[in-house]
Amino acid sequence: MKIYILVFVTISTILSCDNFLEEEVFTEIDPSTFLKDIEGVNALLTGAYSKFAISNFSGNNYFWLQEVNTDITWGSGGGVNALLLPLTEFTWDSGHPYFASQFDKFYEAIATANNVLMEIEELDNLNDAIKLQVQAEARFIRGTSYYILHGFFGPTQIIEIPKDATIDEIETIVRSTPRATESEYRDYVQSDLRFATDNLTYGGVSSRANKGSALSILTKFYLNNKQWIEASVSAEKVISEGGYDLYGDYLNLFSVNGESNNEYIFRFENLVGSNQQHVYIPLAFPPNYPIQSNWENFGAQARTYTAFFETFDLNDVRKQSFIKEYTSVTTGELILLDRDTQGNALDNVRSFKYVPDPNALGRYNGNDVPLVRLADIILAKAEALNEINGPNQESIDLINIVRNRAAVESINLFDFADKDSLRDYILEERAREFFTESLRRDDLIRHGKFIESAISRGKPAQTFHIRYPLPQEQIDLNPNLEQNDGY
Repeated sequence: MKIYILVFVTISTILSCDNFLEEEVFTEIDPSTFLKDIEGVNALLTGAYSKFAISNFSGNNYFWLQEVNTDITWGSGGGVNALLLPLTEFTWDSGHPYFASQFDKFYEAIATANNVLMEIEELDNLNDAIKLQVQAEARFIRGTSYYILHGFFGPTQIIEIPKDATIDEIETIVRSTPRATESEYRDYVQSDLRFATDNLTYGGVSSRANKGSALSILTKFYLNNKQWIEASVSAEKVISEGGYDLYGDYLNLFSVNGESNNEYIFRFENLVGSNQQHVYIPLAFPPNYPIQSNWENFGAQARTYTAFFETFDLNDVRKQSFIKEYTSVTTGELILLDRDTQGNALDNVRSFKYVPDPNALGRYNGNDVPLVRLADIILAKAEALNEINGPNQESIDLINIVRNRAAVESINLFDFADKDSLRDYILEERAREFFTESLRRDDLIRHGKFIESAISRGKPAQTFHIRYPLPQEQIDLNPNLEQNDGY
């Protein structure tokens, strides 16, 4: 009997366990029986989506890596204080556990997607349309996972396992595969996302890949690679063809009541009591903040810089997502978070963008988390058009669509003298729109402002910090892996 295995579950899982090859197999499922209908296919794909989901404490780790060293957020306190300090202060090294956790997580997603692709090829009892749907969704998961990994580490390994490879052969491949070149990596990711775009249709639930989500990630891929024309074209398809709309109530958009909205293009669906739950909210509560009895307040704190908080217009609806003061439940004292009574910045404002779930179970909330939403694609097109043409009315109109939802004054074309001035404004507007959504680090890097911004805050940032180091355990296991410069 053929043995079916999950290919490359994670590099560290396969290689760090001395007795892995001696593991006894108690149960084996033959996919030719299990995957005899669409229910079986969906069960296999569900496993791939589960590995891919940014949720639970791994979701917090993802958030910290994307936000904690930016000009919006910093963190400290609790049991993770020692882990947050080097990330905030630009003193991290290759041994930081968050790097390993995210590396392993997304390679697990890649492995599971690869397994889906291998098994579906061998089935002859599904029609071509269903097979293409399954392949497209699996390649969306794989391509997006590689895209996210690149944002953290630059090009990593592209792991390809032959269909009939043995465990020993898989181990050899994993131990010896070098990093892809930048060109190889881009071609691979683009191929996956284009395949998904070409073979999926619009519609369906936003927690499952469709044409809109594939086009949107492709748009962001092009944007970060400064392929402005391609980014503009793909963004326009999403905007004009996808059937998405900006949600009218920004403050409710990120609550459990607003999660079934038509702005989320792709979301990670969370539900209290399930295997996917949202654990960010306890990070936002300041000490002795008045909370419901079914909520939990962490010692670890996600704090917002006062300077960023003050970039919002007074009447900007989005500013209401923050608290700048509260009354302590233990002392009755008014606690200030933005500035003290002498006017000194406290850098301790709290983002409540994700409205606490009234039915949370301790630390676990049910708020869905968007990977990409329509506002992101609207501003992506505005940015791409500015890079192509300089300040132009279409870019201004797109920005104003987002600003109008926030009930702030429209901007005008004559306010911007050149491409640089509008580019800087778009970066500022993206901060006000996407705070706490794990987008800021990528935006700053794309605009060439990540290091400059850190230095302005007094951090010892250097050019090489735009990439995180590959986890040291992976370097130790594979002599052909080359570490990023500076580490």
